[in-house]
Amino acid sequence: MKLTTRQFALGLLLAAGLSAQAPDPDVTGRWVGTADTTDEAGTKRQEKQTLEIRLEDGKLTGYRVDKTGKVGAKVDVQQSGPKVNVYYYLDFEGGEPLRWKLELKAGALVGTFSAQHHRPSKWIYDRVGAITMNKEH
Repeated sequence: MKLTTRQFALGLLLAAGLSAQAPDPDVTGRWVGTADTTDEAGTKRQEKQTLEIRLEDGKLTGYRVDKTGKVGAKVDVQQSGPKVNVYYYLDFEGGEPLRWKLELKAGALVGTFSAQHHRPSKWIYDRVGAITMNKEH
């Protein structure tokens, strides 16, 4: 009986160790999508978003990519399993935090994009909407 209990305990420890070591899914690459946003006034917009996520010095980092394909501003990338959060603070006339709250599903990053202003009197409306980003090949 003691041997069976020990084998069971060893199996549990091994399983826990393997699950704790499971790597996060690979989200590196260039991701492109269009956010379907709506602001507080009900104005709908389609905003093309392109992010490039890289592994640099063993840590995820990201960059916004402009309309011409040029890599631009650095963004903060945080990943926990299939969930990926990307943050960027646009420091322009009062500031505008941008956030992509995404989850890797069936090879796409699916979630929301939001832009919320620190000076709404200047920019008038915050906006948020659904986004699906696909990896460029």
